[in-house]
Parts: sequence; structure tokens; C-alpha cells
Amino acid sequence: MRLKIENFAQIRYADVIMDGITVIAGENNTGKSTVGKILFSLFNATSDIENKIISQRTAEIRNMCRRYLRNGIVYESGEEKRVWNASPFSTATAIARQVDNVLKNENAEMDKVREGVHAVLKKAYGKDQRNPLVQEIENEIMGQIEKIINLPEYAIITELISRYFGSMFRSQINSLIMPELKAKLTLYIKRSKNILLFEGNICADYSSEIDLVNQAIYIDNPFVIDKLSDDYGLDMAETYLVRLLTRRPDQDPMDGIISSVLAKEKLSEVYAAVRSVIPGNIVEGQNDKYFLEQENYKQPVSVGSLSTGMKSFLILKMLIERGQIKEKDVLILDEPEIHLHPQWQVVYAELVVLLQKYFHLSVIVTTHSPYFMDAINVFSVKHGIDQGVHYYLSSVEDGWAAMEDVTDHIDSIYKKMASSIQVLDSLRYELNNQ
Repeated sequence: MRLKIENFAQIRYADVIMDGITVIAGENNTGKSTVGKILFSLFNATSDIENKIISQRTAEIRNMCRRYLRNGIVYESGEEKRVWNASPFSTATAIARQVDNVLKNENAEMDKVREGVHAVLKKAYGKDQRNPLVQEIENEIMGQIEKIINLPEYAIITELISRYFGSMFRSQINSLIMPELKAKLTLYIKRSKNILLFEGNICADYSSEIDLVNQAIYIDNPFVIDKLSDDYGLDMAETYLVRLLTRRPDQDPMDGIISSVLAKEKLSEVYAAVRSVIPGNIVEGQNDKYFLEQENYKQPVSVGSLSTGMKSFLILKMLIERGQIKEKDVLILDEPEIHLHPQWQVVYAELVVLLQKYFHLSVIVTTHSPYFMDAINVFSVKHGIDQGVHYYLSSVEDGWAAMEDVTDHIDSIYKKMASSIQVLDSLRYELNNQ
């Protein structure tokens, strides 16, 4: 997989390979996080796009029907008369479900939609079905449903993409230096590509040769663990992560079992790495609160009371154990070492390498830490995936960010990271020789 970025936000041009682990290092404000945010938005806006479109149509139909059916009253001879046998909200939901079932059928036809909707309304109307005012409401509902179903897919897709990217980039997608330039993203997978164009901070064009089926998981804030019971105030990536961590089966206790079993069968090394930092099990208590049970504690510990470093590991532990990381997903780690002691940076780096090895993930890591980057380098060799690790050095020139592929000379990253130490050494020399 490869991502080409042109005139997007701060980045003038970048061509980033992602066929294993991609490490992006550089100073602050050099566009490192932009790559990960692009991938999160691109994958989660356009993966499984057909079902997303159907979901958007049915949600709009449900809301529209609720507006039409909310009062459930018609007037005859100036007097109010309630005509619904069922709640307008449950009726609207039933209509949306009927439409959803038809749209998911390969041979979806408008006549089948009408039949299904009429059947639901007939049950709701009861004996008042022939009331002219009731029939008028049904005709208006059907007219709106046809408009929603006939809305072009392309318009829905570009709006969906605009909202994802707008949320992640706070509606600052096009360059602030040259806003008249169109931003272009090209995602290559094997010999196919998807292209997105942005103009005026919205998606102006989208063309697809690849049906994306995998998700992207973006992790940049271990404190999301504190919001597992309340995701208010989180951004889109954090909200998505919290929902993965707390996802419950849809009243089906069998949901996710296969993924979880497959993970456990092949991840003994991964579990060993996680348990070296967090021994014990995550349990759910009352009021959607989460706790860590450990043998040496008589009572479980609230996850909110754990150290920030442990929270970083806990996120990966919960994703793994709940089967939320799938084969060939995209895992984005934005400066994961920030809250970790150098020793734990090394453990975390091996965990990342093992996840990539066993799940065949595309992992994108941004970092400032020479310990963490060196650990990625060493463990990728140890576990035999070093040929799929790529290194990029980000920098800024004339206000534009660029990504240089330094895979063949990663010493340039170490030199960059060591520059602050050299400054201190020079100052120490001056002080000692005054």
C-alpha cells in the first residue's frame, strides 16, 4: 500500500510506502500526524461504502418519517382524531427497516419498497387506513422516500468524505499557504488506486478502483481510557476507538467469538508482552465502569487510576482481547512513547512489531524517541519483518512540510534526534571551561 499526498494541509508533497511498519520521525509541526489522520479518515469514510450509503439513506428515512408521524393526529370536521395504533417512532423505525432490507437486496426495486412501507403503515393506521388525510400522509412519505432513494450515491459519498476529513482536520484541508491549490490524495493498493480531490476544504471529487474493507484505528491519547463510560468531548478518532474498546454484541453473546479465538491461538508472544506490563483481566462493573483485576490486589483497580503508561498498554490489550484488531487493518500510533519510560518504550515497540507480524497490519508510527525507533528497528530484524519497515524524516521548508524516505540511511533520523544532546554537550563544555 502506498499513499501519495499533494498540497494537503501543510504537506506540499509526500509519497509514503506502507507495507508493514512505517516510521515517521521529525520535529514538531512538520506534518507527521497528518499522514495518520488522512489514513484514518480515508479508510473509515470509504470502507464498506455500499453499506454506509444504505445506512445513511435509512437513517434519513427514519428521521423523515418521525417528523411526518410525530403527532399521529388528523382532523375531521374540525375535531382532532388520533389514528395510529402504534407509536410513530416505532412505526418510523419499522419503515426504515423495511427499506433497509430491500436496499440490501441485489434486485432492489421501488415497487418492493412501496409494498413494505404500505404494509407497515396499514398496520399503524388500522381501521383508519382509508381516511383521505391518512392516505395523504402516506403519499407524502412515499414521495420523500423516493427522493432519498434516488439521491445519487456519488453525492452521498463525497459528503461523507467531507465530513470525516472536516472533523479530523477542523475544516482546514486545503493549504493555508496557497488555498487555491486542489488537495489530492492517491491511495495505491497493488495495481489499483483511489483518488480524492479537495477544494474549498470539501471533497470535490472521488474515484475508486478499490473497495476498501478494512478499518483504520488511530491511537494518540491514552486518556481515552478515562472516557470509556462517557465519550462526550472526544474527537472522531477517539470516539471510534472508545466504541471499539467498549463494543458490546448486538444482544448476541456469540458476536466476535471467532475473531477472539483466532487471535488467542496465534498471539502467545503478544500476550506475553502485554502481561509483562499489565498482568490481570479487564472487567466491567456497574454504570459502565471498567476495572483491572490482579492477583495481588484484593479489589479490582479502576482503569482511570492506572498510570498513563499502563493506559497506553491497556488500549492495545483491550483491542486484542476483544478481537477488534482484524487482519490487514491499519493501525496508526501517534507518538506512542510520550508517556512511556524508555524500558516500556522497548516493550511497546516489540508489541507493535508482533502485532504487525501476526495480523499483517499496515502500522504507521510517528515518534520523537531514539529509544522507540531503535527498538522498532531491532525487533523488526529479530522477528523477521525488517524488509517491510520504512523510515521517513519530516521537515518544513518555506512553510511546506515534506517527507523524505530515509530507509536506506536511517542514521539521518538519529542525527536529527541527537541534535538537542549535542547542544547540551556544547553548553556543558563551555560551562566547564569558563
